[in-house]
Amino acid sequence: MTQLPALTLEVNGTPPDMVGRVCEGLICEGYIYEGESVASANVTYLNFGGAWFRLYFEVRLVFWRSFDEEPMPWEVEAESWDYPHTDVGALAGIVGQPLESFEMLPTVEGSKVVFRFGNGRRVEIEDKDDVASYAVI
Repeated sequence: MTQLPALTLEVNGTPPDMVGRVCEGLICEGYIYEGESVASANVTYLNFGGAWFRLYFEVRLVFWRSFDEEPMPWEVEAESWDYPHTDVGALAGIVGQPLESFEMLPTVEGSKVVFRFGNGRRVEIEDKDDVASYAVI
């Protein structure tokens, strides 16, 4: 029987100190190319303690960065690239809720970050084969 190698996950940057803090915003930036949705969470922006943070992926690599301002949707019309924003915090009913925990996990196709909130809601941001999406559970 062949044993598969253990999955590893690398983190670039320092995850923010969010556990126990109230969620003030969670916005997912999608990516649309020539009118077709490619990713629903190309970049995820989180606001805790009045500060914005940026979460994004490469295969089994999670990036964390500070972000200076409220994120806004944008586009590159000449290239048919569109980056719409979805207010997942409002959609999931987690704005105003404390973050109970979050974990970063490797998966066979990439990685995911799971956020658990005080009201029992869970938001998962998952990168599969370099395409990131969100799920509200």
